[in-house]
Amino acid sequence: MQFKVPQNVQMEDKIVGPLTLKHMIILAVGGAVGYVVYIALARTYFWEVWLPPVAVVGVITVLFAFVKIYNVTFSRFILLFIQFIMLPRKRIWIKKSGDVFLQEVLIKQPTEAEHKSIQKSEQTKETVKKLKDISTKLDKYHSGNPNKHDE
Repeated sequence: MQFKVPQNVQMEDKIVGPLTLKHMIILAVGGAVGYVVYIALARTYFWEVWLPPVAVVGVITVLFAFVKIYNVTFSRFILLFIQFIMLPRKRIWIKKSGDVFLQEVLIKQPTEAEHKSIQKSEQTKETVKKLKDISTKLDKYHSGNPNKHDE
C-alpha cells in the first residue's frame, strides 16, 4: 500500500482561495472592530468623521493579515521589535556565566538560609547514596550463599 507523503509541511492549508485560517480569523476580528467603530460613529456623524478611524482599523488589519517583512509576519516583526527595544544593546562576556540579561535581572545570589539549605541537601544526597550502596551489598549477600561474601 502506498501513501502520499506531504512535500511542504511548513505551508499553511488554504481554506478559501489564497486565504488560510489564520488570515480569515485576523480579517474577521479586524472587520468586526471596524464595523463597531462604524456603527458607533455613523449614527451621529458624517462620513468625514467615521471614515478615518474605520480606514485605520482596516489598514492595521491588512498589515497583520498579509504583510511580511524580511519573510517574517507583521505580528512577529512587531514582537521582535519590542524585544529589540527592551533588551540591552551592549552585552558583556563574563567567563562561566549564562545569559547576561538573565544574570543581571532574574538570577540573584542565594541568602545565608538558602545557602545552608543547599549544603544540607548535598549532605542528604551523600547519605542517600551511602544507604543505597549498603542496601545493594545486603541484597547481594542475601540473594547468594550467606557463607560467601561479595565485596
